[in-house]
Amino acid sequence: MADIVTKIGYAMSLRKPQQEALSYLDAISTHCDYKKDSKTAIEAVATEYCEKHRKIRGDDKFDFPSFCYAMATGIGKTRLMGACMYYLYKTKGYRHFFILAPGNTIYEKLRKESNPNHPKYIFKGLEAEMGRPKVYDGENYDSYPVRYEQMSLQFEKSSEIELFIFNIGKIFNSKTDSQFNFHKFKETLGMSFAEVLSSFDDLVICMDEAHRYYAPASMKAINFLKPVLGLEFTATPKSANNVIYAYDLARGAVEGYLKTPVVMGRSNMAGYSSEDIEEMKIRDGLTLHEHRKGVIRQFCGDNALPYVKPIVLIACRDTNHAKEVRALIDSDSFLGGKYKGKVIEIHSNMKGDESEENIRLLLSIENAQNPVEIVLHVYKLKEGWDVNNLFTIIPLNAAKSDILAMQTIGRGLRLPFGRATGNEDIDTLDIVAHDHYRELVDEIKNSDIFKYRDLDKTVVEPSDTVDINSPVDDGQLSIFDFAVTDAGVKSFAEINTNTQTQKELYAAYLKAFGATKKKESDSYGNEQMTLDQLFDVETGEPDKKNDETSETLETTSTISKGKKPLSKDEFVQKIKEYSGKAISVPKILVQTTSEVKFKRFVVKRTIPDFEVAMAKIERFDAINQQLLTAVDAQILEVDDALNTLACMLLDSISELSYEDADFIIDVVEQYLAQIEGDEEDKRKIVRRYASLIVSDIRKQIFEHTERKTEDIHIVQKDLILFRKFVKNVKKDGRVRFDKPFTDKSNIKKYLFTGYKKAYYTENAFDSDTERLFSIILEEDPDVIRWIKPPLNQLGLFWQAGQQYNPDFLVETTSGKFMVEVKASNEVTADDVVAKAREGIKWCHFASTADPDHKVWEYRLISDDNIKLGNTCKYTLGTAHRVEEG
Repeated sequence: MADIVTKIGYAMSLRKPQQEALSYLDAISTHCDYKKDSKTAIEAVATEYCEKHRKIRGDDKFDFPSFCYAMATGIGKTRLMGACMYYLYKTKGYRHFFILAPGNTIYEKLRKESNPNHPKYIFKGLEAEMGRPKVYDGENYDSYPVRYEQMSLQFEKSSEIELFIFNIGKIFNSKTDSQFNFHKFKETLGMSFAEVLSSFDDLVICMDEAHRYYAPASMKAINFLKPVLGLEFTATPKSANNVIYAYDLARGAVEGYLKTPVVMGRSNMAGYSSEDIEEMKIRDGLTLHEHRKGVIRQFCGDNALPYVKPIVLIACRDTNHAKEVRALIDSDSFLGGKYKGKVIEIHSNMKGDESEENIRLLLSIENAQNPVEIVLHVYKLKEGWDVNNLFTIIPLNAAKSDILAMQTIGRGLRLPFGRATGNEDIDTLDIVAHDHYRELVDEIKNSDIFKYRDLDKTVVEPSDTVDINSPVDDGQLSIFDFAVTDAGVKSFAEINTNTQTQKELYAAYLKAFGATKKKESDSYGNEQMTLDQLFDVETGEPDKKNDETSETLETTSTISKGKKPLSKDEFVQKIKEYSGKAISVPKILVQTTSEVKFKRFVVKRTIPDFEVAMAKIERFDAINQQLLTAVDAQILEVDDALNTLACMLLDSISELSYEDADFIIDVVEQYLAQIEGDEEDKRKIVRRYASLIVSDIRKQIFEHTERKTEDIHIVQKDLILFRKFVKNVKKDGRVRFDKPFTDKSNIKKYLFTGYKKAYYTENAFDSDTERLFSIILEEDPDVIRWIKPPLNQLGLFWQAGQQYNPDFLVETTSGKFMVEVKASNEVTADDVVAKAREGIKWCHFASTADPDHKVWEYRLISDDNIKLGNTCKYTLGTAHRVEEG
């Protein structure tokens, strides 16, 4: 794979299939010239260098070579398109790219994604490598900087990429083939914009959902533009004749880039009416939907991610059927009215612009403030409705073949967080298929794509999603956090005893309270709006009075709205109550640094010979077979041998800087002194052998380099105020922590209550041993307080991008401890040891910064050493020793 492909892949964070796809364009483009070579010659090159050496023979109706990427929905065709355009810009110098969309939905999507500020920017990651592309579309192309003077076009000079984004409806009319403004003479341009585009000798056309453009009229309009190359992107190509790379659903699911479709159902359906089966499918699908909501809410809370609201897609027979289903689900009697106002309908008899407009409204369904959880549709949803939050599809009275239809399933295959999480409830798409379940299971048992789930054997256990709150509710805690930081408080103990600190804290609290007029609405979607609030009832447009369709919906803070700030006495009482529960824990970033020291050494020349023989230009008489004349050819040389080698050496070793100039000059001078000849000879030798010489010197430098590695720490925050977290528990899953507990295998489904010393009065555990240790902590008088830290709030990383979440933080009368509880057969596992080593480093640095002057220590305890009745000190004394790395 060429270096340029690797660099683009790294900069854009391309997935493996996207980078593979780009590599085939690179292999083809390296061996042909799209401006000069014939279409036939280019297709012959493509045949040799495309994936699997497919016979590439483009459609004769296209006058230019056009290559197709057959990429499964959800893999990232738009990102690949951006990578291809940048590749052609860097390697071929092409600047003009015409992006064609099939309809308004994708057209609007592409226009937004051409803005560098958009989270799905088409050139994401390349912002530093390229200027902001100039974008012209169906709304602003009249302003294109060109004029017609003296029988020729005069363009504004630019070295930047220019994008022209249009939908097919803006360049021709499929019904009348009449010309749009796009083809008409424009006085501002001196000709039609289509003619302007056709004048470029480097125009590349990128066709999104390319299978939509093979009608004669659209091909005629595309050919008029005279592109040098076409790139087609689609999940469903018209033919395989020009496919240079394919990545199908099966690979996407197996390799973790797409959700895995799961056919779920009941096999014992005999005797039920079709109406009963429909209602069972809806109820079962929604039971799974509610379970998934809780799982996703907890996952987002644990990983500090924005809430992804799951939705359900129900396929209906026709419009009347959809109305009946909506009436059922939207009623007060159905599941207690839980889904009233949360259902949206898409009618199959909607055509043209009306259909496009309704699909456009669906695009906001990923927004957590949008109340819609259920979409009813009566036809296969079109391209453009690609959302990451569809998890359940309920096909009502559909044929077996329709249930597995990729056109519908493809809408729900995108992973909500861009990657597989390892949690099956998040990484799968469920298709409820009661009436065809047994037939489908027999058909897909050996499938690489589908899995299946039998509801007769496994049921989704009803559960509750519970907020586990800190001693102060999260809204008030945010202001406390601002105040503590602003006042520079480093110890909770200081708050309890120092009246001056309390006074400064209260002043900071009032300042923070006044500044906090607005906050983001509940990231878990608890403040969802009604449809009437979200969309204007008359027009169906997003309500202009509200910005609820924006990504960050701002509402008046629940703290400041209709409330007054706490009085000083109230504040002091509240903050002292909080401080009594909290351990003073700093947020510490531990980093490993490497110091490189270059020592002077005697450089040796290991390349034995440098040939500087003069080249000859010979004239040979081919008829008489004799040499006529031979003259010396000019030998190229560098201006300054020392400077050339020094600059190349500086560029080739990243640890070197201009501060090392004396060292660099010394090693180069030593090397040049060992090369025979005068200065002119050396300039010629360096011109020819510079790369070999630099490689020779580099190898010796690395052999004589000293590297010193050490850990440093940065205190990012003096005090962590741990926030609430979310936990899924079974119905009636709250139990007293000190009561007998027998359901140990399902302990993760319970919350244990009644704690007095714990930061959280309710705690969840991964094992019963952890619960037993919590009892030891509660009973031991030497223990002052303890915390079961929520996921990803401590900020301790054990490897790139992954936080380590220890089981307990404990404060005793004499010290502070980070405690990990593991099964005895796990304490020597590589990941456990790696995390422990990072914990030891953290404790070392925390001890140097602890405001209470207590030493932090790390303890790894195996489950067989945790016994009720033992003291905390004794239990910690049984910890396994971990060698520092």
